[in-house]
Amino acid sequence: MSITAGWAVIGLDGSYQGLNATLNTPDEVAGFVKQLADPQADSARLVHNGRPLWDAETNFPDHDVFAAIVDGFGYLSYQDATRGKAYPEGDPASEGCEFDDDDFPPGSGLPVERFAEVLVEFLRTADRPASVTWRDLYPEATGE
Repeated sequence: MSITAGWAVIGLDGSYQGLNATLNTPDEVAGFVKQLADPQADSARLVHNGRPLWDAETNFPDHDVFAAIVDGFGYLSYQDATRGKAYPEGDPASEGCEFDDDDFPPGSGLPVERFAEVLVEFLRTADRPASVTWRDLYPEATGE
């Protein structure tokens, strides 16, 4: 199994470098995490290549996973065909961050080492990591 990661690094001079990596091992995930920790790195889109496609004709995946590292915290979002967008319950000290692809709420950031472990779990299982508690972007109102 593998994950394809795509992200950009935007230089202080406005330059743009698109990056892609295929992550097959925990060591490759660790290397990706180091690259994503670059303060100029944008959020990354992760596609697990072991999951089914939503639309095989267009090669459209059945899931959306975004990741970022900001101010020492790793942020992650996950949604698939059966579950709406959710974020880990992270460190309350994590302030959250905004990107074009995703807005990570305060309190959803994980310590970077833990973030890497969660990504390795995603690589291994091809499913939303169960080692963290997830909170839905739009939780259902109680009593409805």
